[in-house]
Amino acid sequence: MRLAIATAVLLPATGPADELVGKCLASWVVNSEVASVDLEQVVRRNRIEDNLGVTGSLQWLYENTTAPVIAFLHSDTEILEKGWDERVLREFDDPSVGLVGFGGGLQHGSEDIYKTPYHLTQLARYDYLSNVDDADLHGRRFTESRDVAVLDGFALIMRRELLDRAGGWPVQELPFHCYDYWAAITAHKFGYRVRLVGVSCVHHGGTTSTTSAAQEYWQQSLGKTDAAIHEESHKWLYNYGRGYLPWRCK
Repeated sequence: MRLAIATAVLLPATGPADELVGKCLASWVVNSEVASVDLEQVVRRNRIEDNLGVTGSLQWLYENTTAPVIAFLHSDTEILEKGWDERVLREFDDPSVGLVGFGGGLQHGSEDIYKTPYHLTQLARYDYLSNVDDADLHGRRFTESRDVAVLDGFALIMRRELLDRAGGWPVQELPFHCYDYWAAITAHKFGYRVRLVGVSCVHHGGTTSTTSAAQEYWQQSLGKTDAAIHEESHKWLYNYGRGYLPWRCK
């Protein structure tokens, strides 16, 4: 099965940030076991003047890849495990699997969601598992594979068919926040399983979304602060998830 590895970077990236992105992108291929003919690598290079934003970039990557499985990886994710791609693709041998990631929670949504007045924390994930280098700081270390309720956005590996059925990413509704929560809910809506594969990796964090250039994009392009977008996105997702949250895995 062919695999596309897709990511977005914000230019100009200089100094340590640029070196880190290069190191991370190289790690995906160096530790891949898929033959080069079956591996597609696409990078969306955003500049301030033509920045598509987060979900805009995910949509562009979806439209500019052809493989039946797309690994949307953050550019600051360094993969340490040889053969990570084979582990992931084995999951997709099962047609019921629509979404795979490297970190996820066993429950998405609080027990009182839709029973009491809306609050942002009702959309939280619980019982988080991963095999990142500092896994114990975020939840529990997990090296095997299993069903989960929701995944973290640093690694979202999707069956193209799922995005086809969903009509692509919700670019207008979720320009930045909650796209990983949307992916899991959408998988559940279409009857797909969400799987966690405990691949050894490092999510360095903070190379793109937290920069001043990224914050400038939200203000200039959307005319809103990040805080306003954060609140609007969660309220939209709250309504989108009705009937599917809370989602629990034993």
